[in-house]
Amino acid sequence: MHKNTVSTNANATEATAVEQDFVVLGTVDVDRGPIADLAVSPDGTTIVATHYGDGSVSVIDAYAMTVEADIDMPVVEPHMVVAGDRRAYVTISGHKYDSVAVIDTEHKRVIANHPVAGTATNVAVSPDGTRIFVGQAGEDVIGLAVINTFGRIQTIDIAYGVGRTVDAVRVSPNGRFVYVGTSDADSGKLLVVDAAKGRVIREVPVAAPIRDVALSHDGALVYVAGFDTHWGGSVDIIDTAINEVTAKVGIGGAPMQMALSSDGNRLYIADYEHVAVLCTETNSVVDTLTVTEEPSCVAVSPDSRRLYIADHAGAITVMSVAVDSAELEAELMAMNLSTIPGLRKLEPAGV
Repeated sequence: MHKNTVSTNANATEATAVEQDFVVLGTVDVDRGPIADLAVSPDGTTIVATHYGDGSVSVIDAYAMTVEADIDMPVVEPHMVVAGDRRAYVTISGHKYDSVAVIDTEHKRVIANHPVAGTATNVAVSPDGTRIFVGQAGEDVIGLAVINTFGRIQTIDIAYGVGRTVDAVRVSPNGRFVYVGTSDADSGKLLVVDAAKGRVIREVPVAAPIRDVALSHDGALVYVAGFDTHWGGSVDIIDTAINEVTAKVGIGGAPMQMALSSDGNRLYIADYEHVAVLCTETNSVVDTLTVTEEPSCVAVSPDSRRLYIADHAGAITVMSVAVDSAELEAELMAMNLSTIPGLRKLEPAGV
């Protein structure tokens, strides 16, 4: 059984300051095995976590950090997840086919399952919730499946070649463009797909194989995390007005997954041993968070004030981002941690 409570690293009443801009509020032990992916609902009230080894999906109250339900999916493996209004969309493997499960996060149950061809690698949903976009990898072709509210599927072939995969799928705020990260063993490409016309309109080369893609909330920038065995991790920044790389930031390590704050100021990059914090104004790493030994993925609340770091042990650490002590007390009281002795006053992160 998961521990349906929040606990801090020190004791049940003390928040722990770990970096200048970050304070650990607590940890929820979901206790369902390694966490593959996290998603936060647009209103910030719900977190959805997938557990591929356990065949389950957890629905978590984001304010109280308590597990509201564990949705079991026997014989299958849930992987990537994206959250919409009262819905979560999860890629599933383990059947004779891959699929995307639609979960009603209000009633905590699966309400639809859409089979897709090939391997379902990543998933995104349009801002209005009417279309699901699923990356597909086949033997010699990769595609983008578009599923509408009636379950009808259109497949767009986006690239050919043995050994290529789809690393990430992201949708522009207006729903017009889909940005698809693809890679082979040596390099990557960001493909820009016109969702209405159903075709690739631009290819942006990236030097290293892609690990993840993050899109700014105004749609102006795309951040592409890559990994090269010689040079390590890097982030390419692409201007969507011209669809060209305008900056490249070496970050080292081996990035796996990213989350961008809604204000666009911080990019959180999950590595095998830490979470790097990239300041997007200076394009430099300003903090390294080591609150868990093996982070698996990271998510940020819609108001940019909370950071969620999941790990391979099945726990989620919740952190408060750049708030003063009075605001932090209110957050801890909302999480039933009413006694807060001697909190250190936070200072701006150094550059």
